[in-house]
Amino acid sequence: MILVNAINLMTAGVCLFCAHLLFLRRQDTEVYLPLALLFSFQSASIGAGVLAQIDDPNGLGPLFRLSVIIGGLELTAPFLFWAYVRALTTEGRVERIPKLWRHVVPFVFVLLSFWSLLFLPSDLQDGGLSEDDPRLLGVLLITLAILIGDLVFKAMVVTYVYLTIRRLMAYRVRLKDVFASTENRELTWVWVILVIIAFYICVSIALTLSIWIGAFSENSYEAGLQLMHALAILTVFWIIGVWGLRQRPGMTRKPVIVPVPPDQSPARKYEKSALDDERIARIAGKVEAAMSKDLLYRNPNLSLWDLAQHIGVTGHYVSQALNTHMKKSFFDLVNEWRIKDAIKQLNSTEETI
Repeated sequence: MILVNAINLMTAGVCLFCAHLLFLRRQDTEVYLPLALLFSFQSASIGAGVLAQIDDPNGLGPLFRLSVIIGGLELTAPFLFWAYVRALTTEGRVERIPKLWRHVVPFVFVLLSFWSLLFLPSDLQDGGLSEDDPRLLGVLLITLAILIGDLVFKAMVVTYVYLTIRRLMAYRVRLKDVFASTENRELTWVWVILVIIAFYICVSIALTLSIWIGAFSENSYEAGLQLMHALAILTVFWIIGVWGLRQRPGMTRKPVIVPVPPDQSPARKYEKSALDDERIARIAGKVEAAMSKDLLYRNPNLSLWDLAQHIGVTGHYVSQALNTHMKKSFFDLVNEWRIKDAIKQLNSTEETI
């Protein structure tokens, strides 16, 4: 237990330090606010839990009840991480989350289930309750509420993992519409976090089901599980801290168009556009000239916005010309020209690969 408390204190310290740095930022505050709150709530929750353990490891005293109240903040972690990724991948200004009540209602339900621990008898640790104790029914109801709340919380985590994955997939598609080089914007570290969370949830569900069916008692693995849990939480928040503190929003320039679902067809995507086929063809010709004559593809940081400025049209029109007339993304267009140039240089010069 001493080792577990030490690891938890380390996690709380890491979270507090990261939250402090994030709150000091003056740029993109709407992007980093969810992450700062995530670190803050996690630090407070873990710190309160450690204090309760040190004060009375098996008791249900005031510090335990305080840790239960503060520990409810930790339940916001899945939502806050999704909100951070949503803001990080938003093109342009971060807007309010629509239908926020859909996120609030499950959280309130789980929070109230979790807070039912506050009604446990303070003398429960002295050997439990006898069968004729009138408080036994209340304890059983509290236990049932905790189990139901735990299941709902796991479902919430799975839901937010799914929403985050869907957001990242749409973001990856959008990157290829705007940038010719995406390796520094892919948010690969977020995928790593999602894999770790998914694995942890699977193990947690399996252990919970094993307890319910009586395969083994909780006490038989409690010490080892607490240590594994503490190490897992420390690892996750260490990775989030290392990468989250230096991650910049992917769409750092003025938005070109509002992002659309990746399965939406180009024809429907631009059905309200004022461009006719002749004007689209002229824009496509300007794009080809910018690549073939001006060698714009040789700019390593080339974006759709740069190309639009170069040929003197809006980014929306360039995007429409690429998707509907040339049938390719900005990423594919630029890198096709880069490959052609590389092949030409390899055949006609002494340059190495």
